[in-house]
Amino acid sequence: MPDRFSGVVPALAVPFRGHEIDLDLLGAHLDRLLKAGVDGLFVVSTTGLGHAMGIRSKLELVKYVSENKGSAFAIVNVASIEFEEIRELVKASERHGADAVASNVMYYFRIDEEGALRFFRKVASLTELPFFVYNIPQNTGYNVEPRLVRRLGGELRNLTGIKDSSANILQVADLATIEGLAVFNGADELALPALVAGARGYVSALANVFPELFVELYRAYAEGDYGRALKLYRSVLSIAVDLKAMPLNLSVYGALSAVYGREFGLIEVFRPLREEEAKRIAKTLEGRSR
Repeated sequence: MPDRFSGVVPALAVPFRGHEIDLDLLGAHLDRLLKAGVDGLFVVSTTGLGHAMGIRSKLELVKYVSENKGSAFAIVNVASIEFEEIRELVKASERHGADAVASNVMYYFRIDEEGALRFFRKVASLTELPFFVYNIPQNTGYNVEPRLVRRLGGELRNLTGIKDSSANILQVADLATIEGLAVFNGADELALPALVAGARGYVSALANVFPELFVELYRAYAEGDYGRALKLYRSVLSIAVDLKAMPLNLSVYGALSAVYGREFGLIEVFRPLREEEAKRIAKTLEGRSR
């Protein structure tokens, strides 16, 4: 799978210390992901608390990751309900050397197909960088259907791909039939089925915690070792069942706190882990380390 945009792309988790990004811990986390062999980074992501960050933190994150991403590509999610903030993030992505930008639809406000089309046109027109649609209907309240993506493909010169987090394998398969579109699956539990359906890779929350597992799974599939890919996928599925039984950001950040032996801090509006959740995370990590 030689395409520029393909492979394993963690939805980059970002540690906070109070109101500030913990750059020391973020650097250690980036180093771990890159050493594991991830192909790209999805920056200002849902897992990375992007929609809860202020613009100053977003700009700091874009600069830091773009300057420390090694050979991995960086896709920056510029989504916001403030269009001037989108414009600022796009320009920062260009200035610091990000490889692409992405956006979900306008959220909070209700939107229809024509509204989504207009919004994506406007965001994509701000840059010559490759543009990715980010579809996460469970959070935005709107599902970007393949029909709309086809319409966009006929209009936008820089439409390059889509991160589809709908967890709808039929939709992923339909998107994968669109010529020239790099489809990334955003649902960890569909990691292998999405590749079989034609996705070029996955943008994964759990790859923050288990990067080697997700890289090994992708490589096994790419090399045609389907038996091994299936075995590894069963491990992914087991982890996803365990950790997605609680709010995903809590499980990912709780697990990363255990991995690094220090608090991988959430923005303080999130509740702390419950005791039973911490025990579940510890059990999952222990089971994977055997």
